[in-house]
Amino acid sequence: MVEKAKILVVDDEVNLLKALSDILKKNGYEVAVARDGPSALQILQKDSFDVALLDIRMPQMNGVELLEKLKAQHQGMEVIVMTAYGTIETAKRSMKLGAYDYILKPLDIDEVLMNIGKIVQLRAVAREAHFLESQLQEEHGYKNIIGKSKQIKDVVETIEKVAPSDSTVLIVGQSGTGKEMVADAVHYSSRRCARPYVKINCAAFPENLLESELFGYEKGAFTGADKQKKGKFEVANGGTLFLDEIGDMPLPMQAKLLRVLEQGEFERLGGNEVIRVDTRFIAATNQNLSKLMQEKRFRNDLFYRLNTVIITLPPLVERSQDIPILVGHFLEKFATQMSKKVPKVTQEAMGLILSYPWPGNVRELANVMERAVIFSEAGEIRPCHLPPNVQKGYAESAPETLPSDLSLESVESRHISDVLKLAKGNKNEAARLLGIHRETLYKKIKRYNIQEN
Repeated sequence: MVEKAKILVVDDEVNLLKALSDILKKNGYEVAVARDGPSALQILQKDSFDVALLDIRMPQMNGVELLEKLKAQHQGMEVIVMTAYGTIETAKRSMKLGAYDYILKPLDIDEVLMNIGKIVQLRAVAREAHFLESQLQEEHGYKNIIGKSKQIKDVVETIEKVAPSDSTVLIVGQSGTGKEMVADAVHYSSRRCARPYVKINCAAFPENLLESELFGYEKGAFTGADKQKKGKFEVANGGTLFLDEIGDMPLPMQAKLLRVLEQGEFERLGGNEVIRVDTRFIAATNQNLSKLMQEKRFRNDLFYRLNTVIITLPPLVERSQDIPILVGHFLEKFATQMSKKVPKVTQEAMGLILSYPWPGNVRELANVMERAVIFSEAGEIRPCHLPPNVQKGYAESAPETLPSDLSLESVESRHISDVLKLAKGNKNEAARLLGIHRETLYKKIKRYNIQEN
């Protein structure tokens, strides 16, 4: 049932009060009346209203004095002033004090109803917007980040502190640790939560396409540019831009990004007009930016501009106390999606889950739990419902003889090669298991010269 809007009418003319009250009630409004300001204030001590109709000339307290008190004590209520020709200037002054509008006497009932209708509609839109904002914050805010470990509590505390500001945030952590979720939490817990939130994966585009995606282009800027296109910077104006996998951004693009970060301006490809934007930046990477700077593959000045606030996400193996909590969360989530009863995890299965090192982190755990819900029987998850590598502790057992080359790049190259074999050459599946974007996998295959069998 839709709640009726409530109207308070304040006028010393008894006949006008009755006539207005009857008409407003017939139009579906709840109405209360008062013959002077003090009486109106007494009514407002016991009840709240959406709209007040005030006469300018009244005994004891005129309409302007009452308006000032209403705006000080009942800020959520809109006020329409009713005035005769002789007090138009006073009515105009009341607008500066916060009145929504003024209406001349004798009253045009259609005008009264039209103004009240506009206010009611605007309030309904505002309530809906507030509801949607609260829903987004509930679904994507920092309270949605699950875990009781000190590392996760520190992450949540940092998000809570930095979100209300416009500071740039850099999120670092292994693939699958939840960097995008943290970026979401920063945006949806900020004052920009109702403004545009634009995401782009820097590893998913070749350099020339990444530039046009970020900066946009003018008509005729290059072959095929048959119309003007806004870039991500421009689309995110007033809101937040999330630059994922920023460690994969080519050096020439890094220089152009630095200008936007420092000056808030850029030009579209093929254009000369300087476009200014008010955009908050959040960046994320799974790479060691210090090492990339040493190798001259990431600009020092860009790093120092990005690292205003750094949020470091720990790998899942370092927050093992959170694993049972996450397991319960994912089981409930996927069981609900599949309209199944939430299964229980047997002690043997939980033992395997806790002993597995989770190289794909939270993303891998989510995938395993989704699979387990699909194959679970009799309302429980047993070891047989877990993937073979989890059952066998695939990523846990180290070889008796270690390889001679234990550099990070060599280890990563061998791991990618092993996962490609496990996925039988299916790059989409391999990228999913590794917890990285498909384009990132292609780049690493090329970089390490991995032979595909």
